[in-house]
Amino acid sequence: MAAIFYSPAIDTLSNLGRSILTPVWSAPLLLAITYYPDVVRNAINTVAQKLPEQLATCTTLTLHSILESPTTTKSLRVIVTLGVVRIVNQFLNTMASNSWRIFQARGWNWPDEIAVVTGGSSGIGNCIVERLAALGVRVAVLDVQPLPKAMVGDALIRYYQCDVTSSESVAAAATAVRREMGHPTILINNAGVAQPMPILKTDEAFLRRIMGVNLMALWFTTQQFLPHMIQRDKGHVVTVASIASFVALATAADYSATKAGALAFHESLASEIKHQYKAPNVLTSIIHPNFVRTPLLSDFSGRLERAGVRMLTSDVVADAVIAQIKGKRGGQLVVPRSATGISGIRGWPTWLQEILRDTIARGAVKP
Repeated sequence: MAAIFYSPAIDTLSNLGRSILTPVWSAPLLLAITYYPDVVRNAINTVAQKLPEQLATCTTLTLHSILESPTTTKSLRVIVTLGVVRIVNQFLNTMASNSWRIFQARGWNWPDEIAVVTGGSSGIGNCIVERLAALGVRVAVLDVQPLPKAMVGDALIRYYQCDVTSSESVAAAATAVRREMGHPTILINNAGVAQPMPILKTDEAFLRRIMGVNLMALWFTTQQFLPHMIQRDKGHVVTVASIASFVALATAADYSATKAGALAFHESLASEIKHQYKAPNVLTSIIHPNFVRTPLLSDFSGRLERAGVRMLTSDVVADAVIAQIKGKRGGQLVVPRSATGISGIRGWPTWLQEILRDTIARGAVKP
């Protein structure tokens, strides 16, 4: 499972691939050996002169042979082309996620901003709150759990007891936030629950709770805080989802369903903001972390680690969220970056998808 989602080997290969496909080195080298071969030869000879004679001769002949080979030229052309395509693709992705805007959204000044973070008293949410406050952002924490003692008394952080599964509770907290702090410009829907359980053993009470916290709450908070963002044509709605948005997990059908729903919510929200409300400067982002070591998975982390999963920390995910906010752009992120390919699983051949699900399930169902 680690080899599928998150492992040092995959990280290394991913970084190597990005380095190889960077035209910064491949394009100049291709131009040099194509149009200035004499300069390249002289450079090789100059370097070789500083080596021992036998090594210099071997090195010179080898490099000349490689650089003068038609195969090398063709390979470099392919690498440069793929690198340029990759850059153009990333550029278009960023534009598409930001109403086809080239530049960052304007008008952001962190000490003037107000953020709402659901589930901000622990785990990922707590780390996000800390980082927002460090930027000078005033933060409203909506949670059923009280703030940790370290945050109590911080002038930039206010706690509002709120059950995000209740539209009435969210409305009451939102009213208090607007009255005491002002209208938020950042909404981070982070609250989440999980309880690994086979479908046949999942009771109705928990099923309603997980749907409420992980999914329905997205509607309740957005309905409260988005209208003013639309009115000002400024804001950022961030949804914390999961790798499970793309891959259904055995013994976690409820969790997987809510995270797939969170992705659908994000995509629909972005479209409505752009076309229904004509507010192109209201940003939307969704974050898909791999398994994270938080209280949410405390009863499940041992099983995951025995299956070979390398757990992320809350700090890693919070850093990705804050970087996205500071970047003043919307988008979709998979954390770690090396797992981005998993987002395309629905386009894989069925047999390959099933191998992936089988691998995950074998680790998930072990006691």
